[in-house]
Amino acid sequence: MMLYEYCERSGAGLFDEPINLLTNLSFIVAAWFVFRLMKERDAFGSGNVTLLALMVSIGLGSALYHSFAARWAAACDVFPIFAYQITFLWLYMTRVVRLGGLRSVLLTTGFLLVSLYALSFKGALNGSVLYLPAISSVMIVAVYHYFSKKAEPMMGIYALIVFAVSLFFRTIDATLCPVWSYGTHFLWHLFNGVLLYLTSRIIIVNSGLKEARVERS
Repeated sequence: MMLYEYCERSGAGLFDEPINLLTNLSFIVAAWFVFRLMKERDAFGSGNVTLLALMVSIGLGSALYHSFAARWAAACDVFPIFAYQITFLWLYMTRVVRLGGLRSVLLTTGFLLVSLYALSFKGALNGSVLYLPAISSVMIVAVYHYFSKKAEPMMGIYALIVFAVSLFFRTIDATLCPVWSYGTHFLWHLFNGVLLYLTSRIIIVNSGLKEARVERS
C-alpha cells in the first residue's frame, strides 16, 4: 500500500517526490565531508566508521522511502536514523564524557525506551514527535559540551540550532500543503545533512588521534 505522508507526493509513481528524493544527496555529501575529516585526522576507528556507514544508510533508506512510499521502505528510512542516534549517544558518553560502560548502557537504554514510547504518539506534530527524545538529548549534549570546554565547544550549540530548524520544517510540511504544493520536508533533509556532519564532527574531533588508532588496531 502506498503511503501518502508528505505534501509533495501526489501520485503513486517512483518519482512523484522528486525534490524529497533529490535532497537525500545531502546525507551523502555530509558523509563525504565526514570521510575527509576522518582521513585528515587518521580517525578510522570502528565507532567513526559506523557513524559514516549509518550516514550513507540514512541517505539510501530515505531515498527508498521517497521513491516507493511503502511500509518496508519506511522501515529502511527509520531504522538507520535511530541507529545513528543511539550510536552517537553511545560514542559521546564513552569517548567524550568518558562515562563507564554500565552508566552508558543505562542511559542509552533509557533513550531507546523513551523513543519507543514516543511511537505511541506517532501522528502528533506531523510525526515529528518521534524526534523529541533526540532533540532533547542534543540539547543536553550542547549544554554539557559548551560548559565543559570540550574541543570546538560551540559545535553542540550549532547542532542544536540546525536540529531545531530542520524539525520545524518537518513539522509544518502538511500544514503548508494548501499554499505550497512541494511542502517543506526537503528542507528537513538539507538541514539534517548538516546536522549529521556536525554531530559526527563532535565525536571525531573529541576522540583524539591516539584513541582512534587504538580503537582501530
